Amino acid sequence: YLNDWVESYARVNLRPSTYDGYKRTIANYITPYIGGVALNQLTPAMVDKMFQQIIDKGLKPSTAAGAKRVLSVALSHARKYRYIETNAAKDTLTKFGKSDKTPDPYTPEQVKALMQRVEGTVWEMPVILGGLYGMRRSEILGLRWRNVDLENNTFDVSEQLPFKVPPKTKVIEEMAPPKSNGRKLPITELARPFFLKQFAMQEAQREQAEKDGKPYYDNDLVVAKPDGSPISASWVSSQFGKLLEDLDMPHIRFHDLRHTYAVNAIRAGDDIKTIQSNLGHATAAFTLDRYGHFTERMKQDSAARMDSFIKAIFNA
Repeated sequence: YLNDWVESYARVNLRPSTYDGYKRTIANYITPYIGGVALNQLTPAMVDKMFQQIIDKGLKPSTAAGAKRVLSVALSHARKYRYIETNAAKDTLTKFGKSDKTPDPYTPEQVKALMQRVEGTVWEMPVILGGLYGMRRSEILGLRWRNVDLENNTFDVSEQLPFKVPPKTKVIEEMAPPKSNGRKLPITELARPFFLKQFAMQEAQREQAEKDGKPYYDNDLVVAKPDGSPISASWVSSQFGKLLEDLDMPHIRFHDLRHTYAVNAIRAGDDIKTIQSNLGHATAAFTLDRYGHFTERMKQDSAARMDSFIKAIFNA
């Protein structure tokens, strides 16, 4: 059932990256444990045992939780089709906790240090767009100059690099739509010189390729390889950790630059609605749910500072 379901439902109705994730979860974390069980014979106890087997293999509880999410969706559809009467994944007893909270982001000082250390490298523009704008990895790699308005100091996030671009791809025929609604972002006074420098550098690379008689693949990408071809999203993820290690900076994932932007925007006093719009979240409620614990921490810190201030007055 699961293999048929992932092809008939997930492949057709979900984003390619989500479909791929569902397919891998089923193959690696569900089928090996309960793949031989008939759909109408699956029990919550069997599913709980599957969770425990996943964790006993040394995998994170979040991996088991991910398997539960996929299985629960698949079984809820089976129930709607009247294949089963109850959803066994919803009646399990295993508690996964909240071990995978949003990681602590870089502070503004750490963002500044990272920007300084990657200046003049291939990482300069991705760090600017990730750390100062909270753009997603594929949005950064799919940003094209046609969507950058240097005259009016804005740019549109209206597309992204397609999922799983084949290795050694030179030309992108068509971009994918963004994960959520497109958005227009300002080119700030701080960011503008980086856009101008990136444009000038690519012009120089294009001219040099012509002089050397080498091909230049003009994909119109803001972030690209020296020959204009696209940079792989997987390369960014894998090499970013090595970059931070070489720079002797605290480890975060590249995606955590997005969290860094969000939390630092909250600290700077931006309202949730503005942050939601800049991040491209579907709703402000989602943004608040994702980063609400940081606002609570800020409230606690504020209360503690006020408490110290009042105590100092009384002790004066």
